[in-house]
Amino acid sequence: MFDHDAAYKRMFSIPRAVEDLLREFIDEEWKEKLDFSTLEQINGSFVTERWRRQMTDVVWKVRLADQELYICLLVEFQSKIDPNMALRVASYVLQLYLDLSKDPKRLPLTPSGKLPPVLPIVLYNGAPRWNAPLELDELIEAGPGKLPDFRPHMRYMLLDQGAFREQDLKGLENVVADIFRLENAENPAVGRRIIRRLKRYLAAPEHEELRKALKNWIANILIPSKFPQLDWPTAQLDEISDLQGVEAMMTNKMDLWAEEFVQKGEANMLLRLLKRKFDTLPDWVEERLSGATFEQLESWDDHILLASSIDEVFGPR
Repeated sequence: MFDHDAAYKRMFSIPRAVEDLLREFIDEEWKEKLDFSTLEQINGSFVTERWRRQMTDVVWKVRLADQELYICLLVEFQSKIDPNMALRVASYVLQLYLDLSKDPKRLPLTPSGKLPPVLPIVLYNGAPRWNAPLELDELIEAGPGKLPDFRPHMRYMLLDQGAFREQDLKGLENVVADIFRLENAENPAVGRRIIRRLKRYLAAPEHEELRKALKNWIANILIPSKFPQLDWPTAQLDEISDLQGVEAMMTNKMDLWAEEFVQKGEANMLLRLLKRKFDTLPDWVEERLSGATFEQLESWDDHILLASSIDEVFGPR
């Protein structure tokens, strides 16, 4: 069983996805000073065992001019909005600082001797639009007098995938933009076009790990939940090794689905004609129509005009 949370975090454990996220979805001038060749995921040696149990999200560091910038990438997959997300993010960031400060030899202080900046990002893909506070102090009662001044202040950056429309993503050949497009795809045909584009611009050998992560997410999470009409058998999923296989499987399933859709429509139309002509129908008629091939339906459709009984339409049973 594939876990949505784990599949998403796997994709954002690959530098190309994080780079695409920062390049196109961070509206800040300083991003031009980021050295993406220095992107490095923080490993367990930087944090305590307690923090590793709490912080299951993805944390990266990247050089910003002459200092380090830490990227806390917190991925929220619940369809239910977390009203306390600001508090949760603040606890993660403070714990990161506390753990880094315990090892002065490895702590990448800024040139002024201070702790490095942290950018917390929350990715959300739930159905309702996010409406929880982005600021920690919004969760705390202000109180009288000067008490409001003592509230902790911290903000996280929200990327609400469902809020992005195609015009917002227009012209972006970007892994994260295409993940958002897939989440918002209205039908399998749109999804297949996006997968074909991903396959093209991630064709280089160095993107193999990302292609595999995308394939696992698309095949095991996205398609079964978003396009259940494609009837995606688990046994066939194990045979797919790359995005090319996903696209080929989708094409095959879409062709079959389209044929079944037409066939079902033909059966329903024939049933209406039979009811109109013969009024009351035996119980076996609907069962026979539902199990018929397209060729059989066409043949019975031809017979109905001249038939004077149900048996003359269907022939011997």
